[in-house]
Amino acid sequence: MATDQRDETPEVGLLEAVWRYRWSSVALILATAVMAGAATFFVFGNVEATARFAVVDPRSTTYLRMGVSSDSSYIAYTAQRAAFAQSAGVLDRARQLLENEQKVVVDLETLRQSVTASPGTAGGIVVVTSTAKTDKLAAQMSNSVVAAYQILTEADAQRDQEKLLKSVRTTRERVQADLKRAPDGSATESSLTEALVQLQLKESEATIDLAQFGGGVRFVDQANPLKVTPSKVPTNIAIGLAVGTLLAIVIAFLRATNPIGTVRQATTPTGQRHKPPQPRRPLLPRPEINGSAPVKAEYDDRPTAAFERISLPAKPAESPSASATDKPDRPVPPPIRSWPEPPAKTPAARPPVADDPPDDDSEPVVTIDTGAAN
Repeated sequence: MATDQRDETPEVGLLEAVWRYRWSSVALILATAVMAGAATFFVFGNVEATARFAVVDPRSTTYLRMGVSSDSSYIAYTAQRAAFAQSAGVLDRARQLLENEQKVVVDLETLRQSVTASPGTAGGIVVVTSTAKTDKLAAQMSNSVVAAYQILTEADAQRDQEKLLKSVRTTRERVQADLKRAPDGSATESSLTEALVQLQLKESEATIDLAQFGGGVRFVDQANPLKVTPSKVPTNIAIGLAVGTLLAIVIAFLRATNPIGTVRQATTPTGQRHKPPQPRRPLLPRPEINGSAPVKAEYDDRPTAAFERISLPAKPAESPSASATDKPDRPVPPPIRSWPEPPAKTPAARPPVADDPPDDDSEPVVTIDTGAAN
């Protein structure tokens, strides 16, 4: 069956599709770039600053060993000091240092969320990492946490040493009182004198241990507040433009090649929508009617065209001998054929033969012999 060429969907290229939907494509590209830049600035715009410090090995002291006696216990001690560095006491003291020295107001909850301290890969190293919007603020927070750790660790060591020194001084005073009552040159005097010397040495060693231990830190690698981290916003905006361009091309091509979108509808001035005119369908050749010549095939959009294609046979001639009573009361309609049938072939007439029996309906033939043959 022949089809109209207007029913076929034309092929659309990428450039043609993008140009057809150019404004929506430009809006999509710009929206993707803006979303990428906003997400980078508000969600991924924080920077980090890291400060490190080495923990003093308590085994180097005499009275501040704190239960450390082996390498494994020293590693466990380092993990404990890392946990202490991000405790509430240290963070609150760091907040005070920021407010008093750096003139930066940061609440305790923000420090809890921004500061993390963990033991490093090497033994005895604690890494303090702070996250903030700017490099300077992140560095100030890390350095303040390390300073607060040193202050509180030294205060704890001093309290422990004060307890030890108080005990030593109390014992020394008691030994000195006993020494005064001991007789001269006796063994009691000698033992008390030796005990007094040991107490004096212990007090001196405790003072030296406190000076060596200090804030419990061997060295500090502070974060650099002058460091400037390059912004990722321009890079992510460029990535957003590239992604938006790809999405715009794909969506424009899909819209251009969508068969539903290619159906064009018109709108009347009254607001009612009507369908576009249907393509014309070819008609079959009209058959021969009553001996007339066949009609050539043509396009016809009339609603009655389908009924005109029906072939009607020729009406047979009535014989004069037929009576009125033989006619039926109602004429029988001819059969409806949707396809023309070839006309029936009429057999060729042959000359009559004398031997053929006469037809019943034919008239008798009278032959007159005139004798012309003689």
